[in-house]
Amino acid sequence: MARKKLGEMLLEAGVIDQTGLRAALVEQRRWGGHLGRVLIDMKLVTEETLVTTLSRQLGIQTVDLDRMEIPQAVIDLVPADLAEQQSLIPFAQPMKFLDVAMTDPTNLGIVDELRIRTQLNVRAYLAGPKTIERAIARYYGRGFSSTQGMRTQSASTMDLDSDPGKPMEVVRGGTYPPPFGAPAASAQGATQSVARAAELGLPQPQPRHNRDAEITALQDRISKLEALVARDEDVLRKVLGLLVEKGVATREEILERLR
Repeated sequence: MARKKLGEMLLEAGVIDQTGLRAALVEQRRWGGHLGRVLIDMKLVTEETLVTTLSRQLGIQTVDLDRMEIPQAVIDLVPADLAEQQSLIPFAQPMKFLDVAMTDPTNLGIVDELRIRTQLNVRAYLAGPKTIERAIARYYGRGFSSTQGMRTQSASTMDLDSDPGKPMEVVRGGTYPPPFGAPAASAQGATQSVARAAELGLPQPQPRHNRDAEITALQDRISKLEALVARDEDVLRKVLGLLVEKGVATREEILERLR
């Protein structure tokens, strides 16, 4: 049977509604990262509620990483890159077992990978995304710092009323300025100038076929510029998403700087 998705479980538990889930999925597509973290950042659910609900739905034990000291030997069993990418951290190694805190303990692929890497029987526990980020910062010295992991982001920066079907822009509430709208206006203005020049008896502009060729060449240049801008926008979106996911900056800080 297919594994239930996080959003589905939270909907069934009545923790979030369809509108909130759609908004969170839009943000996740825009910025990347784990859905649980996005829901918390948008203040649609608290981390405690998220963990409690999933624990009840999945029948998996929770663990409080903030109240324990993890031995370095246990940390060394899992590479920092894997811990950060998959939002997990090992916290104990009793006998032939490895206890791992995860934001998604149902991800059996990662559990199997850890078992193969460590040659230990992996037992998955549930922990909140911010809790795991703080632990990764503490024990691996990377990712979100302790203060960054605890910092909340203003829901006012989230487009909760945006339509998921519409194209997303990196800079919300802003559009690129001309020249995209300028060529059509310039062509119309040129036509009006020709008529005005004839009325005043002034020298006529270049023949029409020359003007058409210039307009065609200009439109071709504009098309190329638009393609370059679209490419750069896609690269920028990915870079900003990576910055947020790696904890270099929050969405709110990036949006404030781009205003």
